[in-house]
Amino acid sequence: MIFATSERLILRRAREEDLEPLLVSWSEPAMTRYTGVKPDVRGFLTGMIADMQVKAPGETDPGGPWYQFIVERRSDGAMVGDLGVGFGLPGERQVELGYRIHPAHHRQGYGREAVTAIIDWLIDAHSIHRFVGVAAAENAASIALLRALGFRQEGYFRQSFWCNRAWLDDCYFAVLASEWLDRR
Repeated sequence: MIFATSERLILRRAREEDLEPLLVSWSEPAMTRYTGVKPDVRGFLTGMIADMQVKAPGETDPGGPWYQFIVERRSDGAMVGDLGVGFGLPGERQVELGYRIHPAHHRQGYGREAVTAIIDWLIDAHSIHRFVGVAAAENAASIALLRALGFRQEGYFRQSFWCNRAWLDDCYFAVLASEWLDRR
């Protein structure tokens, strides 16, 4: 099932054949620097894919409020990454966004294009009022993306996230749907 599209991308439901490409970005040290590594990443991703196949975005069961979308390139069907939406986080008609673009596809504008497409879709399909992005303070690329999309920094939390045996500072960003639509 396709949920959102852009000029170059399709945001769709996860499938079993997505497991191996997802393993790259969910286990590679450069990609888990700010998110940490799951103890059994293969088992976690297998369960996540199974959950995404039976639930719709916005449902909490199975697996909680997060829905993980696959980001696929239209031209050749290559998976370029994945994008997570935490429905109801931090509250009613709000979502937290998370995104991963595979290293081979960095610096090609896919992150910006995927986040833009999902925000547009979430406003239309779910009447989302507020979008939150959380980035490790050292994650300059993620912070630059959020700022480029018009998110404003609303907080800086010192040593708030335990990751890879170290405390990281987190930066909280947000944009309202009304602000997003005014810029369109």
